[in-house]
Amino acid sequence: MERVDSYGFDFGVLTRATNIAADYTQSTIDLPTAREQMDNIATTGKSWSKKATIIATAAAGAAALLVYGGDWIVSIAGVIAYLTLVFMMQKLGSLRWPSFFIQIAAGILASTAAAAMRILDPNVDPTSVVISIIIIMMAGMTSTGAVQDTITGNYMHGLGRIYEGLVNTAGLVVGVRLGAALFNALGVPLPVSNEVSLASIPLWLMVIAAALVAVGNGIILQSPARVVFSAATLAMIVYLVYAALSTGQGADAWARGVAAFAAGIGTAILPRMVKAPTSSMAISSFLVLLPGTLTYQGIWGSSLAGDQALYYLSSAFIAALSLATGLMVGQYVGVVTLNTLNVVRNRIFTPMFFSRASNHPLTRRGGKTSNARDTEGTSDTDTQE
Repeated sequence: MERVDSYGFDFGVLTRATNIAADYTQSTIDLPTAREQMDNIATTGKSWSKKATIIATAAAGAAALLVYGGDWIVSIAGVIAYLTLVFMMQKLGSLRWPSFFIQIAAGILASTAAAAMRILDPNVDPTSVVISIIIIMMAGMTSTGAVQDTITGNYMHGLGRIYEGLVNTAGLVVGVRLGAALFNALGVPLPVSNEVSLASIPLWLMVIAAALVAVGNGIILQSPARVVFSAATLAMIVYLVYAALSTGQGADAWARGVAAFAAGIGTAILPRMVKAPTSSMAISSFLVLLPGTLTYQGIWGSSLAGDQALYYLSSAFIAALSLATGLMVGQYVGVVTLNTLNVVRNRIFTPMFFSRASNHPLTRRGGKTSNARDTEGTSDTDTQE
């Protein structure tokens, strides 16, 4: 049996597989050719070189530090820690470490980076440094995906993902607090807390940071260039919508929901234009709005007095609900609008909604998308039934 060295998601492979499926359903290629192309996907190489991935990781790390309050000096120094974190995740993953212990190691690394920066500049806020480094480890997408699973009827899967997010976030908190306690004992004051907030930097810089985070995430996940830059453009639009409505308090449910609605419309249109799966853009488009930091604050607050844990955990759930609902409703509206306008589309690149009614707006075809014969929305299989 072939040995698999590590786990990782590759949107380049997904995109190529999706395009092959699209070509087959449109009768552009026959079944043997489709199978041959599928077999050759693994040998076609990565969408981005290792050097490009490292640069993208560094850019995403610098942008994340700006978003959470670091200055330019802190951002430059934090890039080293960010690259180290990604390398460490890959190595520990290849050794089959359980994700909980990888999270603990990430938390300790973030505390180490914060301590090093405090030694260089005592005025550095260690909490901002820690959050900026571990932001990619937080359960923002997990919690949002879990809520999306739940509201679409996949209750057990959604519950499992919620539990996964809580356990992994607990690992981060344990690692950060262990690291902080160690450096405090060594005489390096490290007053890390669970108070997290976005930086008060100019809007244009925040928009650029959101785009850089989207670009970095896309390249790390090996999305093709056309997908990466489309997602970055959408991320800027989404953040502008959020900034226009945000109050800066709590879950900011309406602001997140409307921003996710804009992302949903974008992911109903853009993936068809660049021939890519919707999932390759949906995540990156509102990455900086994910409620991972709220979950982190809630788990941290569970060890403190008062009702902080309940406040932050409920805020995280509301934020995840807003993002998941806004995204799905936006995709629904986008698909219905395109169908109403009779825009020719390929279903492979369109968000899927399930309906058995042949005359439903989401099941009417806006152009030929398969090699089956259709008569007013009814396929040969439906006729036989």
